[in-house]
Amino acid sequence: MKEIREWVIAIAIAVVVSLLIRNFVFTLVKVQGESMQPTLQNGDRLYVNRFFYSPQKGDVVIFRPASDPDRPYIKRVIATEGDTVFIDFQTGDVYVNGNIIDEPYIKDKTTRSGEYINNLIANGQYSKDNPIVIEKGKIFVMGDNRNNSKDSRVLGQIPKDELIGGAVFRFWPLSNFGSVSYDVSYLIEDENMNFRIAA
Repeated sequence: MKEIREWVIAIAIAVVVSLLIRNFVFTLVKVQGESMQPTLQNGDRLYVNRFFYSPQKGDVVIFRPASDPDRPYIKRVIATEGDTVFIDFQTGDVYVNGNIIDEPYIKDKTTRSGEYINNLIANGQYSKDNPIVIEKGKIFVMGDNRNNSKDSRVLGQIPKDELIGGAVFRFWPLSNFGSVSYDVSYLIEDENMNFRIAA
């Protein structure tokens, strides 16, 4: 009986530890849908950091929006608190803090707006001279498949407390093993030339 009791205790401890790790340290997620193509494909599997995670521009994050809590979303962070965002739907360029961000990861240029931005436009609160200002404790996210993604253009700014975590790397399929985040850089036009600078 003593040996059985020791086994039961050991198994119980292992279960508790694994649950704590899963809920507070890291978790594994499976990508569903096409909103992050070409970076992520339907069925890709990611390792997600949850431990004191703080989102940075260029990160791929997983979150549950309050407006649709039944399923997690996966998007890329475009801007964080204090930043400004303006999307030129004529050219498809995305401006953060007045500079065009370099986006080699997207499938197509951004041509579609969404309910959140449409409401700002209707109220005269959106233009290049009057961009979106990201509020404290919030982020602005977009899918890499810009014209097939429900993101901040529709949902608005995402509170950080809705975040599950940040994707550290893709572990499946093995042929695409590696990071999915991106070090943000800007394209600054000078004398008709585009220069890339790190954020």
